Amino acid sequence: MTKQSSITGKEPWLAVILSSLFPGIGQIYAGHKIRGVILIISSLCLLFFIILFGLAGRLAEPPGVQFGIMFFLLVIFNLFDAHRCAIKANHPDFERIRKSEKDPWLAVFLSRVIPGLGHAYLGEWEWASLFFILLIIVSILSIKYGLIGYLLGSIVLPSSCVYHAYMSAKTTRPKSPQLILRITLVVLLLQLPGSSFNSGFEARDIPSGSMLPTLEINDRILINKGSYRFKKPQRGDIIVFNPTAALRQENFKDPFISRVIGLPRDKVEVKDEKVYINDQILQEDYIEESPNYDYGLAVVPENSYFVLGDNRNNSYDSHYWGFVPEEDIIGKATKRYWPVSRIGNL
Repeated sequence: MTKQSSITGKEPWLAVILSSLFPGIGQIYAGHKIRGVILIISSLCLLFFIILFGLAGRLAEPPGVQFGIMFFLLVIFNLFDAHRCAIKANHPDFERIRKSEKDPWLAVFLSRVIPGLGHAYLGEWEWASLFFILLIIVSILSIKYGLIGYLLGSIVLPSSCVYHAYMSAKTTRPKSPQLILRITLVVLLLQLPGSSFNSGFEARDIPSGSMLPTLEINDRILINKGSYRFKKPQRGDIIVFNPTAALRQENFKDPFISRVIGLPRDKVEVKDEKVYINDQILQEDYIEESPNYDYGLAVVPENSYFVLGDNRNNSYDSHYWGFVPEEDIIGKATKRYWPVSRIGNL
């Protein structure tokens, strides 16, 4: 080993990458442990308040916005500070060597921003072009195929690109394949739950009283968008759906929420303040008032559903505008997470 390659130090861009995983980690890596711990505690406190306001549906209000801005500014400061702390910890000879050649950790950082950007920085234009093209392809796949395409675009492609960029960098400084593998694994573990959640679940609030008493105005619920990938909606499910063709003609744009009452090929009728399914009275323990209207007799078409709000006499639902096609269903409402006093399954 040459004298030049034997000079070691803290990698500034590795510090930045570590701090991008969570504020303060890069400072600890650079030897500024107290500074790092302070940043970690500050970030956790801000995140606590952000989550609290988010659960309450008040993240867009002034206090929630202020905490969000504070956290954003702290994250940005943390990245610059991690870089500076690592440089301060280094011997001038190490910094001279580092600045004289392409930095593999900067290539990793850039590859995390946009796959292919790190290779462009290294001058590996063929690989940069390939990863740019792959990025476009997986972006299209994520739109067409949902979760699989999303995972390819947010996890598999970036991880492969990061590792390849690091190993492609030509440097006299020691490289650690084991370290980049560990970092890639950590990034995977951190991104996988978030990617799966973002593509499989959606949070919504309840804007109206159509589902009283089950759901009250301003309740916040989770929608499982994957509930019906492998099975059909069942009677009694609370579903969220995009406006049907009839509703779109009335200029409705926001999703609706109702309970599935009639399944494909069911005979549905409302009379004598009762709902009948296939000539049998539907037993319902979730409503407070019986319907004061008549409907039907109607047969639910294939791949469609008849839905009603639990607030039977104050709900704009299938007895007004018809059936919900299966392709308009967004997902199943599975949990209420706010207010705290009413947390539970639906």
